[in-house]
Amino acid sequence: MGELLFLAFLLALIIGTFSSMVGVGGGSLNLPTLMFLFSLDYKVAVGTSLIIIVCSSFMSALNYMKQGQIFTRVALCLAIPGLIASATCSYLTQFISTFYLSLFFGFVTFLLGVQMIYPHLRIVFPIFCGPTFEEEKKTSFGNVVRAKLSYFHLLFWGLVSGTANGFTGIGGGLINVPTMVIGNVPMHTAVATSSLVIFCASTAASLVHISLGHVAPFPILFVYVTGAMIGAFIGSRTAHLVAEKKLRLGFGILATSISISVVLRLFL
Repeated sequence: MGELLFLAFLLALIIGTFSSMVGVGGGSLNLPTLMFLFSLDYKVAVGTSLIIIVCSSFMSALNYMKQGQIFTRVALCLAIPGLIASATCSYLTQFISTFYLSLFFGFVTFLLGVQMIYPHLRIVFPIFCGPTFEEEKKTSFGNVVRAKLSYFHLLFWGLVSGTANGFTGIGGGLINVPTMVIGNVPMHTAVATSSLVIFCASTAASLVHISLGHVAPFPILFVYVTGAMIGAFIGSRTAHLVAEKKLRLGFGILATSISISVVLRLFL
């Protein structure tokens, strides 16, 4: 058991570092390790994964906020519908089969991933209708970032992200980051802002899963949370050193790989 816990810590550390750098929660990576290493029930693995994400995304958001990289209004527009949908759908998991939902969100995530790899290939379009706003930030690195977005664009994709997160434990940053990038938010800012959105949505969903008893034994939870938080600290401190183009490519590869693995797991 000790060797398994140490391996779990190392995996959580690696996943936490990479996830923080690309603006995802890491649930899609933590889920299979929880189920494979400790033979956890799927719903218990989802609930445990969400608790891990709450802790790691808090660490990431704290660092990114200190760097002045988070668009707070964008985060709120994504987080509010995401939080409501995530909490509601987490509760509904006890009544609804997630097979077709996982299939659908796997397909959506795949399209968004391809869009990130090939930015000039318009697969997913931004929503420009309705009222818009412009947000601007001066980062601690001395550069000024700004973007103009539609409220409807953010509210719609926030709802989609929260629904995916609550039902399947995936979604979150895998949907939030492309949503912002498609809306012309710079990649590094999208990654930073996503960490705050993930924290809000995952907190709501994790509380529901805790109330349903979907939590792994404490030693497993502890090593995962510790590794993930250390990794999130490292990732959020070093993400700015990676070129935006490489960050987008890395994110796209991650998103498409996870979406394919999610769909394959449904049929294997």
